[in-house]
Amino acid sequence: MNTTVVGAYPKISDEHQELRRALHKADRGELDDAGLAVAFDEATEWAIGELADVGIDVINDGQIRWDDLLAPFAKAWRNCERGPLERFYDNNTYFRQPIIKGPIETDGQTLVRDFTFADGKLRGRAHLKAAVCGPLTFATLTAEDDHYKDLETRTLAIADALAKELAGLGAAGAKIVDVEEPALAAHPELIDLERAALARLAKGGVTVALYPYFFPIDKIIEKLDVPPVGILGVDARSRETSPKAIERLGAWKGTVSLGVIDARNTRIETPRETGELVDAALKQLRDERRLILSTTTGLEYLPHDVATKKLNALVDAARAAKGVPA
Repeated sequence: MNTTVVGAYPKISDEHQELRRALHKADRGELDDAGLAVAFDEATEWAIGELADVGIDVINDGQIRWDDLLAPFAKAWRNCERGPLERFYDNNTYFRQPIIKGPIETDGQTLVRDFTFADGKLRGRAHLKAAVCGPLTFATLTAEDDHYKDLETRTLAIADALAKELAGLGAAGAKIVDVEEPALAAHPELIDLERAALARLAKGGVTVALYPYFFPIDKIIEKLDVPPVGILGVDARSRETSPKAIERLGAWKGTVSLGVIDARNTRIETPRETGELVDAALKQLRDERRLILSTTTGLEYLPHDVATKKLNALVDAARAAKGVPA
């Protein structure tokens, strides 16, 4: 049974402070853009090394360069910019809301360089996937829109832009791209709009792993079985109602990435806890090949030392599911 992670990895640790020092130097004008880029590359290599060495099967690049989930796209897309700070859902973190000045345009290369760099440094130690912000999340968190007339038009335009990003990543070698879509979990009433947006992502030509995290999705699982979604992320840990989603997995025909490790809680899961969730999921899926074990969201919400313990708990859960001693 394979393992994967979702979202961003902690950018620093007690022993690894180089990126923090580089950012401080850049703020003081003591480090130019080229020097800062090197620091980001080194931090990325450190992050993917940790993820691979602990035994995670499918990793991302740690999203070390991302200021927040929306930032890479708000920075790179033409007629978009970053605006006011806002709290990111119910987390103690903040992001900058996008501002849309005109029609969104992209060459589809926003993340290609970073993906290629990470893939080269990984050297086959794990499989590398890519990730993008979900169209509904970008659209609903936009602060100002001077161009698109309503949420639907804006969401679909963003989906078209993301389809180009997926195509670019696919051409660079990405087989799977995570679409991180917390807005869908927060607003399940927008499921029809999400389905329309996902249909446009099919133009990207890659397998989409849809992660609607932070809130329960048990009431909409059966409506998400639409191309190009081949993998559905299901949080089974972080809220009291989250395990209810497992009961609905029989309606899902693809692969499930089951969030058995709570990435927003410092408590380390026990093998018994993760094992019960795995057993419950397999009763619905009836095929262990359709089950991947994952974190519920990005480990960036935890201190680095806790994050590494969470990774070990995730790997142990997968080994236990295979009948391999931890």
